Amino acid sequence: MNQSLNDMKLLQESRKVRIGMVYAALGAPMLGLAFGFAGMAGSLHPFNMAYPTGPLTFQFFEYMFGVLTIFIYSFIVGTAKDNFRIFRSKISWYGVFMAMTGMIGDFLFFSSSAIVGGAIAGPLAGLFGFWGAVVTSIVYREKIMQKWTIIGIAFIVIGIWVASGGMSLAAPPGVSSTAILIGAGMGLLAAIVYGIESFAIAAGSDMMPEESSLFWRAGWALVGAIIINFTIMPQFTDIAGVMLQDPKWWAYAAVTGGAWGTYMIVSLYIGINTAGTVGGGLLASTGFVWTTFLSMTIYGGNWSTSLMLGCLILFAGIGVMLLRPAKLIAKLRS
Repeated sequence: MNQSLNDMKLLQESRKVRIGMVYAALGAPMLGLAFGFAGMAGSLHPFNMAYPTGPLTFQFFEYMFGVLTIFIYSFIVGTAKDNFRIFRSKISWYGVFMAMTGMIGDFLFFSSSAIVGGAIAGPLAGLFGFWGAVVTSIVYREKIMQKWTIIGIAFIVIGIWVASGGMSLAAPPGVSSTAILIGAGMGLLAAIVYGIESFAIAAGSDMMPEESSLFWRAGWALVGAIIINFTIMPQFTDIAGVMLQDPKWWAYAAVTGGAWGTYMIVSLYIGINTAGTVGGGLLASTGFVWTTFLSMTIYGGNWSTSLMLGCLILFAGIGVMLLRPAKLIAKLRS
């Protein structure tokens, strides 16, 4: 009898984790749609008025629509009132820490994209799922040393290595090898910061309503974008003025901002809270692989077969993790 109950519990847990992993994977293309534009924006007017930080102005408007998307979501699910209880207890300040790590990661990624393009920054920042799993396995005691997990991570590392061979081809014209190195370094640093954030999401889900922490993760990112634009972007008002006069940029910001908000809801919070940082975090990180693919296709970046092949190998590693046996998936949350 006890064995039967344990088997049922194991089956239910494995289904829950697999559903969370599917959510994380389904929301990933939304990040590619949102952040893929960042790599292209640096070469477009009015963002080229302040290279390489010009796209940060667009990031501000994108965040604005992303916060609106998340607030509408919290209103629909009936948790909007929790958004404004964030400072009523000491534990709620944990949400501020979580938000600032995400905002810093976004800043590093957008800066990397402006220097070397979204096609290069994407696979590097996509390693955040790996770093999140490592941090969580150390601090939160979530088991990572499973056979299929290790195989999947091996594919991911090989994919990043193959993709790195095409970075010089996918970089924007005129970018030096030194600039590529700096931009790539910022992309890797963004991955580590994002990894810390994904751990914080998984750990914070036990301490606070996930919807309110989600709203303030996006809200503090918007505040951070305002501060950064006014402190290091003297031409912020000029670029913003051009954007405000052109409905096209409002449309771009609304679509990409809504996509970013959707990714935050579906992949980062539902995915990671349900499947953990090992399964959910690694699958959510494929959003940056979508960033690479869309940057080299619909956003008009330079095509690199090596870079695309590396991304496909990375996808294979993610697929291995998604298709693991149910018992192994459930053990990750045991």
